[in-house]
Amino acid sequence: MMMSISASSLQNQLNTLKTQTNQVTFQKNQKTVGQGSMDKDGFTQLLLAQMANQNPLEPTDSSQQLSQQAQLSQVEELQKLNTTLSRNNQGADAALYSGKRIDYTDSAGQAQSGVVESILFGDDSIGLTINGNTITPSQVTKLYANSGG
Repeated sequence: MMMSISASSLQNQLNTLKTQTNQVTFQKNQKTVGQGSMDKDGFTQLLLAQMANQNPLEPTDSSQQLSQQAQLSQVEELQKLNTTLSRNNQGADAALYSGKRIDYTDSAGQAQSGVVESILFGDDSIGLTINGNTITPSQVTKLYANSGG
């Protein structure tokens, strides 16, 4: 027996496969975006997937793609600026605490007092070393104007 398949049936199957491929690609890229911020490589992969799966009779607008790339560049620059400002704020905080006497609550919830001996810089915060113990600025309850109390 010979089985005949119409051209429209093949076209429907092809469209179904393309739709499923697009959904898988979208879900894969969505997981990447959902886990954090999308970087330039992720954006490029998404753009290439979009171009590979677009309808050749109705291509995407290139000016729209350029606009999206420009927006991504702006977001990256804002992230860099935010990181720089955060580091500058840490420097200002360090100057505020350096050598000063403070009251603080230790990790056991006990009130303590001492002079800030050194400042430790992390990615997002600073640590204050007092009597060999490191605390965060959020643990400080009182900052004295001079180291003498």
